[in-house]
Amino acid sequence: MRKTILVPALVAISSLVCSTDADGRIWFSGSHSASSYELRIVVNGVEQPVYYQGGYGYVEGFIGSRYAIRVHNRSWRRVEAVISVDGRDAIDGRPAELGKRGYVIPPYSFIDVDGFRISTAEVAAFRFTTVPDSYAARMGTPWEVGVIGVAIFPERVNYPPPPPPYALKRGEYPVDDAERQAPRAGTAAESAPYPYPRGRDLGTQFGERSYSPVSETTFVRENWSSPEVRLGVRYNSRQGLCAMGVSAFCDRPWPPPPPPPYYPERPYSEPPPGWDHFGSWY
Repeated sequence: MRKTILVPALVAISSLVCSTDADGRIWFSGSHSASSYELRIVVNGVEQPVYYQGGYGYVEGFIGSRYAIRVHNRSWRRVEAVISVDGRDAIDGRPAELGKRGYVIPPYSFIDVDGFRISTAEVAAFRFTTVPDSYAARMGTPWEVGVIGVAIFPERVNYPPPPPPYALKRGEYPVDDAERQAPRAGTAAESAPYPYPRGRDLGTQFGERSYSPVSETTFVRENWSSPEVRLGVRYNSRQGLCAMGVSAFCDRPWPPPPPPPYYPERPYSEPPPGWDHFGSWY
């Protein structure tokens, strides 16, 4: 059993025991939801829509906006969520690995992680910023910007699962359809020349100090090295997402305006021969 750091509302961060099994690679998939778990990006209290193309989920970011990473746990037991932002661990700020400590989420609940943790009481806020100003770039890993990943580790328990709450039976905590899930296979890190990767306009800033206290609890993973689910989304500006080929963010060209109506020299009906202005014929 290992010590963990408890967040308000019974949410916790597990302490690091070892990292010998950490692979150091990008270990998240391109899907923001799988099984009973879901990853969402929250801006100004609103969960941003996720657009899928080519097996990856994409979210639009807005430079200067503060955001939070919301992780839903709709399962019957506690889980640990290890979070990576731009290739950096959300708790210790170092390169992300599976063996790192993570946030513990109660059953049928969710947490909002809104910054890189700098103490048991505070975080440095997540803010969308330019790639050169991102935390990853300042720490020497700019090629990792634009990707958020979460690995979910269920807790080891020695009792049968309890019945789901009544709300779950009535469908108030729906699980996403399998059709919406992208392949779970991890992808290799994209290689990009230093200093900055092409086509990426946004990164995550190590922002202002923000109050976010935590305390300690205990948590034991069911499987130490293999998460049950790997979640991930990619983010960028609208222009950057269009450049990456995400058609939902490309402005469609307007059709050319219709030609002006044709007005002949005489704009009204020409009387036939033999007709006078009194309406009589002569």
